[in-house]
Amino acid sequence: MADFTASDAAEILLMIRNKFLKLVIIIAVTWAISFAFVSDYIIETMRNHLLPLGAKLIYIYPLEGLILKLKISLYLGFIAGLPYLVYIIYKALKERTELLENVTISKGSALRYGIVSVLFFMLGVAYGYFLMLPVFMQFLYSSAATQGVEATYSIAEFIGFVILMLAVFGAVFQLPLVMIFLVSNDLIKYSTITYYRRHFYIGFFILGAAITPPDVFTQAMVAGPMILFFEISILSIRVIFRNKIKEEKISHPV
Repeated sequence: MADFTASDAAEILLMIRNKFLKLVIIIAVTWAISFAFVSDYIIETMRNHLLPLGAKLIYIYPLEGLILKLKISLYLGFIAGLPYLVYIIYKALKERTELLENVTISKGSALRYGIVSVLFFMLGVAYGYFLMLPVFMQFLYSSAATQGVEATYSIAEFIGFVILMLAVFGAVFQLPLVMIFLVSNDLIKYSTITYYRRHFYIGFFILGAAITPPDVFTQAMVAGPMILFFEISILSIRVIFRNKIKEEKISHPV
């Protein structure tokens, strides 16, 4: 595979700049619609479903609610523009460099990847929203109660934290799709994945410890799905690419 140089990066940035206006339009339109019709619903739903009983939300400065709505709308705008951004980056890498010379994605394959990616992301968000976060938020509230203090949260901090956690789980549930894509296009070998399996496990638990309280149960609820989907990914790769794996073992015996 050819090295990725500074000139390659410059050409890619030039191509992205030429298509940037369309991306901005997608983000801006989604942002405007979300601000007008969606943001308030998201805030109200998260408040009703995830705020522990007894906890309170407050504004700590006058523009906090408005800025929160603007941020949520902007997040949704970026999500709407992400597929197009991925497309132009892929096209730039494919046409302007040799980095993806062995990678070919048809429109049908791209559509399937897109649909599966959305489904996996929604599954991750559902896991976080309905299973992980209710337990997580209740744990934090109970910790405050045992210390004899009243749990009063800034609405921007509370909603921002929830959105961050949901984004993490949505990204984690993309793991099988990402690994299958990498192996199918020879960007990473199956033997490399299995060789570093334990390193991945340690990384998952470190990430779980970093974004959850010092509680083994909540850390396991974060690391558990990562390990599960990592193993599902390995199993899927083993089934789908069994011939490629056999050839790899023959050409590179242990």
